[in-house]
Amino acid sequence: MDYLNLVTSFASGKTIRVDVSLVSSHKSIKLPRMEHSVVLDTGADRSALSKDFLMRHGYGKYTSSGQMKATAGGIVEFCSCDINGLTIANQFSFTKMKVDVLENWSSHAVVGVIGMDILSQMTFILSHEHKKFLLTNQKVPKLAEIFI
Repeated sequence: MDYLNLVTSFASGKTIRVDVSLVSSHKSIKLPRMEHSVVLDTGADRSALSKDFLMRHGYGKYTSSGQMKATAGGIVEFCSCDINGLTIANQFSFTKMKVDVLENWSSHAVVGVIGMDILSQMTFILSHEHKKFLLTNQKVPKLAEIFI
Protein backbone atom coordinates (compact mmCIF):
# COMPACT_ATOMS: atom_id res chain seq x y z
CA MET A 1 0.00 0.00 0.00
CA ASP A 2 2.19 2.80 -1.25
CA TYR A 3 -0.23 5.57 -0.24
CA LEU A 4 0.14 4.87 3.48
CA ASN A 5 2.57 7.50 4.70
CA LEU A 6 2.51 6.64 8.36
CA VAL A 7 1.38 3.43 9.95
CA THR A 8 2.38 3.12 13.55
CA SER A 9 1.70 0.74 16.41
CA PHE A 10 0.26 1.93 19.68
CA ALA A 11 -0.44 0.44 23.07
CA SER A 12 -4.07 -0.19 23.99
CA GLY A 13 -5.54 2.55 26.11
CA LYS A 14 -2.76 5.04 25.38
CA THR A 15 -3.03 8.35 23.56
CA ILE A 16 -1.58 8.44 20.07
CA ARG A 17 1.52 10.58 19.90
CA VAL A 18 3.35 11.76 16.81
CA ASP A 19 6.60 13.67 16.53
CA VAL A 20 6.43 17.39 15.91
CA SER A 21 8.91 20.06 14.91
CA LEU A 22 8.16 23.77 14.85
CA VAL A 23 9.60 26.33 12.42
CA SER A 24 11.27 29.00 14.55
CA SER A 25 10.06 32.57 14.44
CA HIS A 26 13.46 33.78 13.15
CA LYS A 27 16.05 32.02 10.99
CA SER A 28 18.69 33.03 13.53
CA ILE A 29 17.15 30.77 16.19
CA LYS A 30 18.91 27.41 16.03
CA LEU A 31 17.79 24.84 18.55
CA PRO A 32 19.33 21.42 19.11
CA ARG A 33 17.27 18.57 17.67
CA MET A 34 15.09 17.30 20.48
CA GLU A 35 12.30 14.77 20.58
CA HIS A 36 8.93 16.45 20.98
CA SER A 37 5.52 15.00 20.33
CA VAL A 38 1.89 16.02 20.19
CA VAL A 39 -1.27 14.05 20.79
CA LEU A 40 -4.04 13.84 18.24
CA ASP A 41 -7.24 15.45 19.50
CA THR A 42 -10.30 15.11 17.27
CA GLY A 43 -12.25 17.17 19.81
CA ALA A 44 -10.05 20.23 19.31
CA ASP A 45 -11.07 22.68 16.60
CA ARG A 46 -7.58 24.18 16.42
CA SER A 47 -4.14 22.76 17.13
CA ALA A 48 -2.50 24.06 20.28
CA LEU A 49 1.10 24.24 21.50
CA SER A 50 2.49 24.94 24.94
CA LYS A 51 3.58 28.48 25.68
CA ASP A 52 6.99 27.19 26.78
CA PHE A 53 7.52 25.33 23.46
CA LEU A 54 6.46 28.41 21.48
CA MET A 55 8.75 30.69 23.50
CA ARG A 56 11.77 28.41 22.98
CA HIS A 57 11.20 28.84 19.25
CA GLY A 58 11.01 32.62 19.48
CA TYR A 59 7.25 33.12 19.54
CA GLY A 60 6.11 35.65 22.11
CA LYS A 61 3.26 37.57 20.49
CA TYR A 62 -0.07 36.15 21.63
CA THR A 63 -3.50 37.59 20.97
CA SER A 64 -6.71 37.00 22.88
CA SER A 65 -9.38 35.28 20.83
CA GLY A 66 -12.28 36.71 22.81
CA GLN A 67 -14.01 33.34 22.42
CA MET A 68 -14.68 30.76 25.09
CA LYS A 69 -14.04 27.11 24.19
CA ALA A 70 -15.28 23.98 25.90
CA THR A 71 -12.40 21.69 26.88
CA ALA A 72 -12.07 18.56 29.00
CA GLY A 73 -10.94 20.88 31.82
CA GLY A 74 -13.89 23.27 31.48
CA ILE A 75 -14.63 26.49 29.59
CA VAL A 76 -11.43 28.34 28.64
CA GLU A 77 -10.44 31.39 26.63
CA PHE A 78 -7.23 30.66 24.73
CA CYS A 79 -4.75 33.13 23.38
CA SER A 80 -3.52 32.36 19.88
CA CYS A 81 -0.21 32.71 18.09
CA ASP A 82 0.70 32.88 14.40
CA ILE A 83 3.50 30.42 13.59
CA ASN A 84 5.65 30.01 10.49
CA GLY A 85 4.92 26.31 10.19
CA LEU A 86 5.24 22.87 11.71
CA THR A 87 5.86 19.29 10.67
CA ILE A 88 4.13 16.33 12.25
CA ALA A 89 5.25 12.71 12.10
CA ASN A 90 8.47 13.88 10.40
CA GLN A 91 6.70 14.13 7.04
CA PHE A 92 3.55 16.24 6.99
CA SER A 93 4.43 19.94 6.78
CA PHE A 94 2.06 22.82 7.28
CA THR A 95 2.98 26.43 6.56
CA LYS A 96 1.93 29.61 8.32
CA MET A 97 -1.00 29.02 10.60
CA LYS A 98 -2.62 30.07 13.86
CA VAL A 99 -2.40 27.84 16.94
CA ASP A 100 -3.89 28.14 20.40
CA VAL A 101 -1.47 28.72 23.28
CA LEU A 102 -1.57 26.22 26.13
CA GLU A 103 -0.84 27.96 29.42
CA ASN A 104 0.53 25.98 32.38
CA TRP A 105 1.25 22.90 30.25
CA SER A 106 3.46 20.68 32.39
CA SER A 107 4.97 18.26 29.87
CA HIS A 108 8.18 19.08 28.00
CA ALA A 109 8.09 15.95 25.81
CA VAL A 110 4.42 16.23 24.77
CA VAL A 111 4.15 19.87 23.72
CA GLY A 112 0.57 20.14 22.54
CA VAL A 113 -2.30 18.76 20.51
CA ILE A 114 -3.05 18.48 16.81
CA GLY A 115 -6.66 19.44 16.22
CA MET A 116 -9.13 19.23 13.39
CA ASP A 117 -7.62 22.25 11.60
CA ILE A 118 -4.86 19.84 10.53
CA LEU A 119 -6.56 16.46 10.87
CA SER A 120 -9.41 17.50 8.54
CA GLN A 121 -6.81 17.84 5.76
CA MET A 122 -5.71 14.24 6.22
CA THR A 123 -7.05 10.70 6.46
CA PHE A 124 -6.59 8.91 9.74
CA ILE A 125 -7.72 5.43 10.69
CA LEU A 126 -7.44 3.79 14.08
CA SER A 127 -7.76 0.03 14.54
CA HIS A 128 -7.81 -1.17 18.11
CA GLU A 129 -8.13 -4.73 16.80
CA HIS A 130 -4.78 -4.47 15.00
CA LYS A 131 -3.25 -1.89 17.38
CA LYS A 132 -2.36 0.28 14.38
CA PHE A 133 -2.89 3.90 13.48
CA LEU A 134 -2.70 5.23 9.94
CA LEU A 135 -2.17 8.88 9.04
CA THR A 136 -1.84 9.99 5.43
CA ASN A 137 -2.33 12.99 3.19
CA GLN A 138 -2.92 10.69 0.22
CA LYS A 139 -6.28 9.53 -1.10
CA VAL A 140 -7.22 6.04 0.09
CA PRO A 141 -9.49 4.69 -2.68
CA LYS A 142 -10.58 1.57 -0.78
CA LEU A 143 -12.18 3.72 1.93
CA ALA A 144 -14.98 4.73 -0.41
CA GLU A 145 -16.04 1.08 -0.57
CA ILE A 146 -16.26 0.83 3.21
CA PHE A 147 -18.35 3.98 3.70
CA ILE A 148 -20.88 3.42 0.89
